[in-house]
Parts: sequence; structure tokens; C-alpha cells
Amino acid sequence: MTVAVGHDLSKTRKTLTVGGRTVDYYSIPAAEAAGLGVFSRLPASLKVVLENMLRFEDGKTVTVDDIRAFSTWGKQGGKNPIEIA
Repeated sequence: MTVAVGHDLSKTRKTLTVGGRTVDYYSIPAAEAAGLGVFSRLPASLKVVLENMLRFEDGKTVTVDDIRAFSTWGKQGGKNPIEIA
């Protein structure tokens, strides 16, 4: 059973069925296609953080603007423009 915790306004939640089991995941390529930013060059550890942000995007705790700002991580001369709690 899938428990949806965010609003998924950008439609990044996808379904994968393998061996008769179905799981939902949040697609980074779908986030890029939705215009949230370019994430392909992020290190794997930050892609995990991004997937978590997509999962919990609810307009309050995590907003679409937060996700867009995350796409610029490391591009400000080492200064991160957002704080990750």
C-alpha cells in the first residue's frame, strides 16, 4: 500500500511494478522535465535529498520553490542559497 505524504504538484511520482509488487518513487528526470531544475550533475547523496524533497513537497514544509532553489546548490561560489533542515 502506498502512502502519499506530499501533494506532488509537479507530477514526479511514478509507479514501478516488478515481480508482482508495485512501488511508488519520485523521478528526478520527471522533476527536470517539469522545469524544476537540472539535477543530473548532483552527487548521489544530494539526489537522495532531492528525492526526499519531492516526496514531502506539500507547499508548507517543502515548496516547489525550495526544490527549484535546490537545483542551484553549489553554483553560488560554495554558498548554498537554501537551508536544509
